[in-house]
Amino acid sequence: MEKKDLEKMPISKLRDEAMKYKDQISGTIHEMDKPQLVKAMMEVLGIKEEEPPAEKVKKIKIVEDKTSLKQKIRASKRDKDEALKAKDKTKVRQLRKRIKHLKRKIKRLSRAA
Repeated sequence: MEKKDLEKMPISKLRDEAMKYKDQISGTIHEMDKPQLVKAMMEVLGIKEEEPPAEKVKKIKIVEDKTSLKQKIRASKRDKDEALKAKDKTKVRQLRKRIKHLKRKIKRLSRAA
C-alpha cells in the first residue's frame, strides 16, 4: 500500500484499516480526520513521504529601456522600407509584426513605471 492508495481510500475504509493497527496508532482513531489517519497509517506501515520535486529555476527577464527599443523600431522601419522597394512581402510582414511587438513593449514599460 502506498500513500496514493491511502489518500484515495474513503475515510470509513481508512478507519477500518487503522483499527487493525490500533495498538500501534497513538490517539483515538474515530476522532482523527483523514489527513491525520493517512499520516498515522504511513508511520505504521513504514511508508516514507515522497519529497516534492525540486523547484524550477525562474527565468530572469531582461528589462530593456525605452531608448533601445525605439532604436530597434527605427532600424526595423528602415529594413521594412528596403523590403517594400524590393517587393519582398514576407519580409515586410515580418518586420511590421516586429515593429508592432516592440511598440507594445514600450507601452507596457510606460504603464509599469
